[in-house]
Amino acid sequence: MKQTILSEKQSEILENLIAKYGQVVTSHQIYQEVGRIFDYQQTKNLVSKLVSNGWLVRIKRELYAISNLSSRGYLNLSPYAVASLLLPESYVSFEAALAYHGMFDQLTRKTVSLSLKMHKVVEHSGFTYTFVKTKPDYFFGWQETTFGSLSARIAEPEKALIDMVNFHKSQYSIDLVIEKLVEYKRDIDLDRLNVNLRRFPSTTIKTFGLIFDLLGIDSNKLRTSIDTKRGTSWMLPGDSKFNARWRLYYREYFDQYKIE
Repeated sequence: MKQTILSEKQSEILENLIAKYGQVVTSHQIYQEVGRIFDYQQTKNLVSKLVSNGWLVRIKRELYAISNLSSRGYLNLSPYAVASLLLPESYVSFEAALAYHGMFDQLTRKTVSLSLKMHKVVEHSGFTYTFVKTKPDYFFGWQETTFGSLSARIAEPEKALIDMVNFHKSQYSIDLVIEKLVEYKRDIDLDRLNVNLRRFPSTTIKTFGLIFDLLGIDSNKLRTSIDTKRGTSWMLPGDSKFNARWRLYYREYFDQYKIE
């Protein structure tokens, strides 16, 4: 049976940890604090008990969050901060980043981060954390944001849109990008979007070029960034309709967005 009430000594230890280090602590910090009072075995037993009873929640190896009464046994940290704690060399992108900027109002319990290292998918407290490895050339376009005493890197909206097309290209992702460009055209910085796109492969640039043309957005800046007279690309595998301006095969489905 889990202990729901902390002893006076346990409460004092957790309060001291929070005062010194904040809500997130390392194993070393815990053992250092508890070791002032107990010997090694007693310390080990106490830490195991605090974990078992939900007062310490494991985020990853040797990293814990200290619970409060309302969240005992669960992480009550921002999912953006948790993603950063799981893999510091990363930034949150895709729908979760758009949600942070107020551009995605559907409930999402999944964060997708771009990272410089491989990392397994993590399921924690009802959230799924996925990491997509990328090379340094594409690891940009994020901002540092604080959540209490913690911080996280979150993609700017323009970069989140590019990442969705470049790394998880599908009819759904392109649909979503078009939807956001229409719905938030006054909030999205098109100059920044154009500049960022220049750093990506030609297929990604062509895809956005076609999207811009469909929506009546000036695409000339993108045209000057690639050689559209050479090479043919496919927006999605199996696409059969050809756009001569971009030398891009695309899905006829997207013609519905064309502004006459």
